[in-house]
Amino acid sequence: MHRISAFIVTAMIVLAGSITFAGTIYTWTDADGVKRYSNSPPPEDVEQYETINELQGDQEAEGRKREEYDRMVQEAGQAADRHFEQQAEEKAKAAQAERDRKMETQASRIAAERERLEKEIAAINGRALGPNFSPGQKAALIERVQEKINHLERDPDNYFNR
Repeated sequence: MHRISAFIVTAMIVLAGSITFAGTIYTWTDADGVKRYSNSPPPEDVEQYETINELQGDQEAEGRKREEYDRMVQEAGQAADRHFEQQAEEKAKAAQAERDRKMETQASRIAAERERLEKEIAAINGRALGPNFSPGQKAALIERVQEKINHLERDPDNYFNR
């Protein structure tokens, strides 16, 4: 952020150095909302711009020229700061929205997996006992599925990454 502001200030200093040769300074705001200054007319697609004619002569005129230059530098710096603050806020909002989306997705995945495991337990409970399926086997299967549910609740990230 400070690099851009320093760049703008440097550009303004160069611009000030060329004011005595420029004659007229043009100022406008581009499509991105950035205040621009130039000794050349703005691009043709710019409808609104301001001109600052070079003041010549006495000390009073030089003082006004310097005040105008200082005002332009200050406005450019403030505009750059506002622009970068806005970008930082937008980035922070986007990052928070992404975190919220991931949390919602994670919660949805956890709920779906929990429901699947509970259905698996219900299916095991519904199976009939017989020579190939004893009460001990039934209890062991239910215990394994219950361990999966416990693992899911304890550490969902590790559960899905196994």
